[in-house]
Amino acid sequence: MTMHFPKKITGRRRGKGEGKKSLACLPLISIITTIHNASNGIEKAIDEVQRQTYANKEHIVIDGGSHDGTVDILKKRDDEIDYWVSEADAGIYDAMNKGIDAAGGEWIYFLGVDDSFYRPDTLESIMNNGDISDETALVFGNVLYSDGRLFRSRFDKKLYYKNSVHHQGAFYRNRVFDEFRYGLCEPSGRDRHFDISGDYQLNLRLFTRGMKSLYVNEIIARCGRGVSMEGKFTGYREELIIRHQYMNFFKAIIFDITTLLRYGWKQI
Repeated sequence: MTMHFPKKITGRRRGKGEGKKSLACLPLISIITTIHNASNGIEKAIDEVQRQTYANKEHIVIDGGSHDGTVDILKKRDDEIDYWVSEADAGIYDAMNKGIDAAGGEWIYFLGVDDSFYRPDTLESIMNNGDISDETALVFGNVLYSDGRLFRSRFDKKLYYKNSVHHQGAFYRNRVFDEFRYGLCEPSGRDRHFDISGDYQLNLRLFTRGMKSLYVNEIIARCGRGVSMEGKFTGYREELIIRHQYMNFFKAIIFDITTLLRYGWKQI
């Protein structure tokens, strides 16, 4: 049987931060949106970026070879997107990594197609915070779920227990990704990839390495529950593996028990 993959289609590339890095007082933010067959939502995501009052931003869209009209929309809105590509990929983390490779910003933020910024001046409010030092690797805030629940992110020892920094509430310094890509296990001689918990891996990695962060007590975005909240054992299994990468074995075992208890509670 012959497999047919969608060919690569690329929009007009403006380069990494082309024409924008001149705003020296405003760090460039690369907003990455990964999609696949998202014709019903991609225009909303583009509008979300366009509505942000922050001047120095770029929007990167990575499409996994859609065949539902998404590419037609990307072509139509090409002038509003700094870089987009449509080609087959190996899943969401592969798409996110492609976005990182294309990003020219000092800061990287991931905006899901179903997510939205909390306010039109969210980026402006975050980046105008005078407490962001050159050593800060992570700036993070809170997220409001579609059901009204508030996720208060924490970058502290709670990360030993579970992922406590919401991905849609996090801005990562670009240099964080010099030695990290989503979904890839740390070198260990085993071919292992993560499907769900790549953001937990990144956050725990940064915390255990003592990287500096800044918490902003603001709501960054509105979003749905996401795949990591669905209670599938895959995510919990990955959490166990990741924890043992960055923690003492015996200490990790204690928190492993809490992970298994959380999983069991979800099944009740």
